[in-house]
Amino acid sequence: MRKLAIFNYKSLYLEDIKNTIHKYNLANPGKAFQVEAYDAKELLSESHAGHVDVIIHTGGDGPLVKEDMDGVPKLYVCYSHQWKAKKEGGEVSRLKAFRKGVYDIDVLEDDPVLGRKGKMSIMQRHEYIVSKPPSCARVLAVSRIRDLDGSEVEVVESLRYPNGSVSVQGHPEEGTAAHIFYNFFDLI
Repeated sequence: MRKLAIFNYKSLYLEDIKNTIHKYNLANPGKAFQVEAYDAKELLSESHAGHVDVIIHTGGDGPLVKEDMDGVPKLYVCYSHQWKAKKEGGEVSRLKAFRKGVYDIDVLEDDPVLGRKGKMSIMQRHEYIVSKPPSCARVLAVSRIRDLDGSEVEVVESLRYPNGSVSVQGHPEEGTAAHIFYNFFDLI
């Protein structure tokens, strides 16, 4: 059985992530994961989790876990999407309004993780966004929103990094976009 480590940054959705993985395991017993969730504030680095096949960094907040497992595929969700982009040279901005609800994003091209090009619904819960992607990453999806002051803002919704890791602003574990988890797991 493969091992999956979740580094939890006080996410409100940890149980939803675990349930999504459980559903994947039931549907794919030959590819199933043993799941270990870690409180990110209690571990200094990814390697403290031991050997793992996949890493998920959740939404939420808190101190960042040192990334020291370069060969392991990673999925970054919400807050982690933002800090990964910023760490790699991108820019993060604050919205004037908190964004919560299911919204459509634009998948820019067919992608093995996000799915078909076009509109995709995903749960959003954030006030910070990736406003400029890092030069090392490929933009997979964007959205345009109107902020409280009436300005239109482009949001970088998903990125792919050179090592194959993927980040998403929204919360695919909420059900509207659970295929992101399934597709990511199937690629490993």
